[in-house]
Amino acid sequence: TYATDNTAAGKLDGQYAAAALAGKPAVIAMLDLFNNQVVSVDIDRDHGFLQGMGIDPGSTTQNGQEAKTGSYSGGTYTIACHQPTQGAIDGGRTAMENCLSANPDINVVYAINEPAAEGAYNALKAAGKAAQVQIYAIDGSCSGLKFVTSGKFAADAVQYPGKMAALGVSSIAKLARGGSKPSVTNGKSFYDTGTALVAAKPLDGLTVQTPEQAASACWGS
Repeated sequence: TYATDNTAAGKLDGQYAAAALAGKPAVIAMLDLFNNQVVSVDIDRDHGFLQGMGIDPGSTTQNGQEAKTGSYSGGTYTIACHQPTQGAIDGGRTAMENCLSANPDINVVYAINEPAAEGAYNALKAAGKAAQVQIYAIDGSCSGLKFVTSGKFAADAVQYPGKMAALGVSSIAKLARGGSKPSVTNGKSFYDTGTALVAAKPLDGLTVQTPEQAASACWGS
């Protein structure tokens, strides 16, 4: 299997969020995929983000099991909400509206993917809070990178589906010609095609691509 490490993607976002806060209290909205079913990508990205911030997810199999208050790697945190988005723009907006109703002081938003993050931004803009809140997304589409450039997203953990497909086809061709079977990445059950963090603002101690650098490997239009 050629795939990406979703936990690693979440961690990159979380590490950036923790560093960007510079010790300020974090009031976090977690915009997940579902709240009525368990899907590995949902768990992995959510838990990765929390771990990147230095927060124990509290479970290996469920979202929302972390302590709702405590300390992250740079200061104190409050989990304001866990809301489902179905990975869609409309779902992200509704989820963010619900989160703001629960806690209007949110300053960090984790989103399962770019559409959910875009919906969250729309809700924050309508509430007059967009400038005070940092939004973190995962995907790496060409359109999503534009939200990093414009400042709507603080960062985007990018993945490479085109690379996955190309490596898969190449491996099939190699096998068909009598070549060896592909190997997996050390310590994993699949070949990890990589994840990178894209942000307009570099931070000390973190490896960050600019949106312009990431655009050479983005996907979609």
